Amino acid sequence: MSLLRAATALVVAFIVMESTGHSLERPPERSPEKTLERFEEHIQPLLAKKCGRCHGDRVQKGELNLATLAGIRQGGESGEPAVGETLDESPLWYLIESEEMPPEGLPRLTEDEKQSLKQWIASADLSAVASETKTPLHQHDVLPIVLLRCVTCHGAQRQDGDLDLRSVAGMKRGGQTGPALQPGDAEQSLMIQRIESEACPPSDLLLKFFVRRPTSSETEQLKKWINQGATELPLKPDVANGAPDPLVTDEDRSHWSFQPLPIRDNDSPSTSIDDFIGDRLRQHGLTLSPQADRDTLIRRVYLDLIGMPPTRQQWRYWRESTDPQWYARMVDQLLESPHYGERWGRYWLDLAGYADSEGGISADPIRPVAWKYRDYVIDAFNDDKPYDQFLLEQLAGDELVDYQNAETVTEEMVDRLVATGFLRMGIDETGSRTMNFVPERLKVISDAINIVSTSLMGLTMECARCHSHKYDPIPQRDYYRFKAIFQGAFDEHDWLSFKTRKINFGTDHQRQTAAKINPPLQRKIKQLQSKQKQAKKQLQLSLLRAHYPNQSDEDNELTVKALRIADNNRTLPQRTLVERLQLAELLPDSEQPTEVVEVRAEIERLRRQIDRLSRQLAPTLEIRALWDQGRPSPTYLLQRGEHNKPGRWVGPGVPAVLTDGTTTFEVNPPFPGGTAKTGRRLAFARWLIRPDHPLTARVMVNRIWHHHFGRGIVAGLDNFGRQGDRPTHPELLDWLSKSFVDNGWSVKHVHRLIMNSDTYRQSSRVTDQHREHDPDNQWFSRMNLRRLDAEALRDSLLFVSDRLDPNPGGLPDAVSVDRDGLVSIDPTPEGNWRRSVYLQYRRTEIPTMMDTFDYPPMGPNCLSRNVSTVSPQALLMMNNGHIHELSQAFAERIEAICSDAGISDDRSVIENVYGVLLTRQPNDDELFAGRDTLAKLTELYRGDRTPALQAYCHTLFNSAALLYVD
Repeated sequence: MSLLRAATALVVAFIVMESTGHSLERPPERSPEKTLERFEEHIQPLLAKKCGRCHGDRVQKGELNLATLAGIRQGGESGEPAVGETLDESPLWYLIESEEMPPEGLPRLTEDEKQSLKQWIASADLSAVASETKTPLHQHDVLPIVLLRCVTCHGAQRQDGDLDLRSVAGMKRGGQTGPALQPGDAEQSLMIQRIESEACPPSDLLLKFFVRRPTSSETEQLKKWINQGATELPLKPDVANGAPDPLVTDEDRSHWSFQPLPIRDNDSPSTSIDDFIGDRLRQHGLTLSPQADRDTLIRRVYLDLIGMPPTRQQWRYWRESTDPQWYARMVDQLLESPHYGERWGRYWLDLAGYADSEGGISADPIRPVAWKYRDYVIDAFNDDKPYDQFLLEQLAGDELVDYQNAETVTEEMVDRLVATGFLRMGIDETGSRTMNFVPERLKVISDAINIVSTSLMGLTMECARCHSHKYDPIPQRDYYRFKAIFQGAFDEHDWLSFKTRKINFGTDHQRQTAAKINPPLQRKIKQLQSKQKQAKKQLQLSLLRAHYPNQSDEDNELTVKALRIADNNRTLPQRTLVERLQLAELLPDSEQPTEVVEVRAEIERLRRQIDRLSRQLAPTLEIRALWDQGRPSPTYLLQRGEHNKPGRWVGPGVPAVLTDGTTTFEVNPPFPGGTAKTGRRLAFARWLIRPDHPLTARVMVNRIWHHHFGRGIVAGLDNFGRQGDRPTHPELLDWLSKSFVDNGWSVKHVHRLIMNSDTYRQSSRVTDQHREHDPDNQWFSRMNLRRLDAEALRDSLLFVSDRLDPNPGGLPDAVSVDRDGLVSIDPTPEGNWRRSVYLQYRRTEIPTMMDTFDYPPMGPNCLSRNVSTVSPQALLMMNNGHIHELSQAFAERIEAICSDAGISDDRSVIENVYGVLLTRQPNDDELFAGRDTLAKLTELYRGDRTPALQAYCHTLFNSAALLYVD
């Protein structure tokens, strides 16, 4: 059969060669000498011509050098040789054949060149070619193994047997039983003996400490290194050192967003937003639209800056003002409102991925003090904290002052630690009993890097975790240099789960207040929680007895016990028991026995009691912070992003494309002689807030513009790279960014520039000329009509209905979930509701109204919210009980206003409805329709004016006039 297959293959090959015009030749001789000879004579010139631009001696994209056989043997960042033993094992041939190389836009290989390269690869013998970086096994070939498998018991947090394995010196020094290794004799080395006997890691600690045993290949690597003498080489991490960078070129840096922000005035004659916009409009045969009317501007500015309409008094004041500067004064007044921070801080919380729960697992644990970061952000916007300081505190607040050695604790110190919560807002499942292995920890780190890169720099770096970025000049090396910046705080080998990553820190006043107020309240809360726990068990057992009378008491108890086991760890019988209980829980009260209904009511009563008492507590000293521990493990490039495939050792650094290519990344510990800190995040933060940084100011200014106009100067807020949108007005973007920096990084200054412009004050009316020359409004020839987001809609309804509780800050307002899945917000003890920014946002329990109107899932954060128009929105506004309650309250408010004014005619009622709800007077058509509707509704309700007015108000709650900002 083997002869038959060989003969068949030969015939097929002959037919193929004949059909393609190629002669059937004997394969070239396979030897190192012939390989080198053919390479130098034919292949090297070919690769230099077609591939040398990206993969030569000077430039090595993907860390691949095709100029030498050694470079080909070494391969690129994947760790695989570019040419393997066969064509199928040769990544170089795959990329050529699939036409992924050379990249699009560069000359392709001809068929003859392909055939020549194919024949050479098929016959190449690189066995005798040494890699360009060939070195004997050394400490960084084995330290990644030890870090992954051993340091949980013998590292920074724990040193069983007095053994620290984080360094070769520690291995040689050993512990209570002697040295862990004997250089030159692996078999006599205790660490190898314990690994091979499976004494280490101990079986009973594998799951407890989230480690797995070394693989056979890892053990062989350790043994080989020890047998070779446990060599230590004087190596340094891969960092920017001032030498030319082969992975990122000056051509890569030529993209507009990678250019430094000009720090001097440019030569443009334009000196205002309107100049820049007007110039571009004239190029397209357009001019600015007429200014919107005063009522429209008042509503637009109020909703933009504070997310709620004005009061009746405020509206009347501004619409009747004769001050020529009334508009600018209104903007200034709103910028000083405490509601401004509640509105604009919410946008920042989206970027941070703010949530009141950890996510990642079904239990979705609550984050008890995440709200402190929320309040920090709101206060920062209200205070107009300079943006550079704002970033500095969030990225490195723990490295700004040696708080651990401070004689006096100040509120500023506390705030700076709270600010680092920015880096703790991503999904974190590492506090669970099964999800705290290194891959899960790396996911938490990856999310933090993603939040920083997309929200602060407008760069998508996530794909560089596994390979060099396909579109932007971000090598995989740069991703891991960037990761090393955070290694002192986020160290996958020295990990703190969300249960242990917290600091108790506060001023003396905060400490004394908490000590005085909290203990008696905490005792009451604990008693109620104990009752609540007992009631929940009683409810579960009652449900099982009522709906499964034939199920034994033993199985009922087993069901309750199974609920305490993570769902992914339950046995099949346990899952079956739990599912039966869950089916019974879904049944409404109408289908439950009296005992179940009564216990449910008792549980709800206890929950509300606990919540009321919790709100009386003084804030605890606990802070959900991130801090540098001053002892980072080495950072290794992970080939293909896999945690158990470490590459070379890298040090901290920023994306090379955002530097001049020669400047090093300088890091200095901030407290010499004080608390150990690496200073890496502080160095990064200071680099990020440089006045000429290519991205920091541009990204923030573009985001502010987006929230005012519904579209950014750069449409894609998270991607300023090559695949992102180019700015429609690049000169304007740079002018605004420079003004932002020059004016102390003041966000409120940017608001004033934008909102006082004629561009912002345009009407939103669309003309035929607009449709023809600017259909998408990319040149800003008019104002965009925008729908209210979830927070502005809900807050506005509460505000006009006089049901808004203005109290700021503190614990988030609790939510409750009914058996239909409706997530409702609990009212305050006074029966009102606070602003939407203060709700509890648990990842698995987003309030239904917010979710319906596009509140974003935080996975890990939100750069730009979707704006959908779907039927559930209309159904909620028409049928939701809370909306009906608010429309009734609004109608009662209108009746009170009219009664106080001594008016009752339909016209006055309708005018007051429009004035309070929509900040304008009704036009003639709206007035006619309103009077007609009220008359018919009054007739329908047998002359009862109250329900008629309620129905009319509810109708306007559902109108486009309310839902959209003109």
